[in-house]
Amino acid sequence: MREAATITEGEDKDPTKGVMMHADTPLAGRLMLDMTQGIAGPYCGRLMAEHGARVIKVEPPGGDWVRQIGGGPQGQSVNYLYYNLGKESIELDLKTPEAVALVKRIAAKADVVAESARPGATERLGLGYEAIRAVNPGVIYLSVSGFGQEGPRGRDPMTDTIAQAFSGMMSVNHGVDGIPHKIHTTIVDAITGLYAYQQVTMALMAQQTGQGGGQGGGRHIDVSLMQAAAAIMAPKVMEFAHYGETPASPNAPAGSYPTADGWIAITLVREAHFPAIAQAIGRPDLAEEPKYATFATRLENLAPLMAEISEATRQKTTAEWTGTFEEAGVLASPIHTFGDWLAAPQVVATQGAPLVQVSDGIQSPAPRSPGRAPMEGPAPAIGQHAAAIMEEFSGA
Repeated sequence: MREAATITEGEDKDPTKGVMMHADTPLAGRLMLDMTQGIAGPYCGRLMAEHGARVIKVEPPGGDWVRQIGGGPQGQSVNYLYYNLGKESIELDLKTPEAVALVKRIAAKADVVAESARPGATERLGLGYEAIRAVNPGVIYLSVSGFGQEGPRGRDPMTDTIAQAFSGMMSVNHGVDGIPHKIHTTIVDAITGLYAYQQVTMALMAQQTGQGGGQGGGRHIDVSLMQAAAAIMAPKVMEFAHYGETPASPNAPAGSYPTADGWIAITLVREAHFPAIAQAIGRPDLAEEPKYATFATRLENLAPLMAEISEATRQKTTAEWTGTFEEAGVLASPIHTFGDWLAAPQVVATQGAPLVQVSDGIQSPAPRSPGRAPMEGPAPAIGQHAAAIMEEFSGA
């Protein structure tokens, strides 16, 4: 790690070199100052860049901490590369007055300023909402945190795993071992980033249509992992409020079933689907049993029913069952690895994960945003655009 400096200059003096360009750029001309780290806040910034905004990422000495999390091409973290595509980077020590002054000069011209420090931290640095609003009354100021800006746990740290546990998400994700499990991807972080992007772009739209509130149309947006996790599980929370507990499954016997060489997922959304499943696995008698007649009765007798289906599915390969279920009109899919997904003809035909430049000289398949063409442009090296940014916002 390099010795920390007040302002670290990078080698690239062209702020637009390597920055993502896209044919459909509704946010072109917008400037976002991105002081966030990790995944949730940076994902919001990445989506801003994808839609045409210029995003200047401020990194602390040594860079965003997520650069050290997870592997990737040439030792670079894919977590950093993917969530920071198309941005510019400047490395600053925000504990110094010179760096704070530079950030304020950038913020004065920004449409959006984003931070993800613990509540109160940016205020102590002199970069909180009120301080930025003083130099830019119309600023959209985004705070991304674990628990939100208020409340008894407002200043507590939160990670994706903690968010899944705290929100109740893990309580409805039991494995066959009966143990509550986390979803093994940063699902809450990603969803939080999406909600943050939605709120920021809606605030920008409100300004454009004259509906923006606050001084100059500016506002402070509070987005937390806690609330994002709850929002995507709202029906489960409502089920609990209504029943006093969360039903194990609304569409029994949907689930994962073993095959002769792997696993297959089977689901159903109408009562008529169960007789089709029973017929397809060669057990039409299951659909004739009263205890399996409805979603409710199947849920009451789920364990023996799943055992019966599993015994049948073990007799053929995943590919064989896929064809059988398709012919029978049963909703089913092989349980893919990521390699299976990347190679799937449907994914290839729709450019689901095209090769994109993720770093200088490095390409990687990267799933594109739904409804969007593939991104172009790498994630920046630490402080890559510092010289040009410092010159542009020198205050001269």
